[in-house]
Amino acid sequence: MRALAQRIRTTHLFGQLTVEQLVTLLGSSDIVSAEAGDIILKEEKKEPGNFHIILLSGELEAQKSWQVPDGHDKSYTWNLQASGEEGEFAYLGTVARVRARAISDIKYLVINADDVDALMGWTQQVTALVDADPELGKLLDVVQNASVFHQLPLENLKAALQKLQPVVVENGQIIVKQGDKGDSYYILESGNAEVYQVDPFTDENRLVNKLSPGDFFGEEALVQDGFRGATVVMATPGKLYRLAREDFNELVKPDLVSEITAPEAYELVNSGKAKWLDCRYDIEYEDSRIPGAPLIPVDRIRHETHKLDADAKYIVYCRSGRRSKAATFLLRERNIDAVSLAGGIKNWPYEVDMEPI
Repeated sequence: MRALAQRIRTTHLFGQLTVEQLVTLLGSSDIVSAEAGDIILKEEKKEPGNFHIILLSGELEAQKSWQVPDGHDKSYTWNLQASGEEGEFAYLGTVARVRARAISDIKYLVINADDVDALMGWTQQVTALVDADPELGKLLDVVQNASVFHQLPLENLKAALQKLQPVVVENGQIIVKQGDKGDSYYILESGNAEVYQVDPFTDENRLVNKLSPGDFFGEEALVQDGFRGATVVMATPGKLYRLAREDFNELVKPDLVSEITAPEAYELVNSGKAKWLDCRYDIEYEDSRIPGAPLIPVDRIRHETHKLDADAKYIVYCRSGRRSKAATFLLRERNIDAVSLAGGIKNWPYEVDMEPI
């Protein structure tokens, strides 16, 4: 998805957007296949189409018609050709009275034009915001890897940036401690840190991850309104920014965690528009699970996102809906489209698989 975003960004139209914005945009767009002779776009005389078509492979014929003052129709026909998945692509805007037909087997991308306009407007406003306050521009550079900031409404983004608090840290300093109540979201600007977890069986303190500039942490405990699942220790001196829990909850969390009801989830999955993801732990999963749901425990989401389909929408569930909110947030941070099942499996009214694994 990122490679495709970088290809599309070479056009002047989409070049106004960041790669992260395009990855998010493409995540909600459809890639469609058509056979030679298929009509992929019918002429609409009243209302223009509301999407952009990016031809990824194959050839199509397009025709634009219009009416001259004497009442007669005129038209212009042209061909568009793309050289393959990794080669050149072609663009077709769906303005009024345009039709298109596949000349060969084709594959094309359908992008919502309103979403593009909204992102471009957001980008222009951010540019104006930075021009008016260069300090915000510096903070935008700090948070550029935290994609949650790219998905916020402009007013929330500005407020969140203004609420970020710089913290100078020393080598060996503990930033968060496993078992403590979550109180802040952190972004590492400089220096390196190490993440440790206590093994519940051996009490061994294990190194499970390393953090470098641009990395972020602390969101899981905030989204669950729970406790830290690991200890983060600075391995070098550095600087980080913290966003306090109350500011995180007000400005960031509402826009990144969405819930869905059981009937809505059932319909989406059954129609092939979404996939399940179980974020509980092994023992719970072995006891019972929603049929067809793979397992990635919430504390493994950061490390196993690569196992998921980047183009799919996921409905994430746990026992009660609390852990799945955290998992949903973590997935959204990594540009995976996800929503949380309200009430979790304990309130799931449909079939549950209880066969031993």
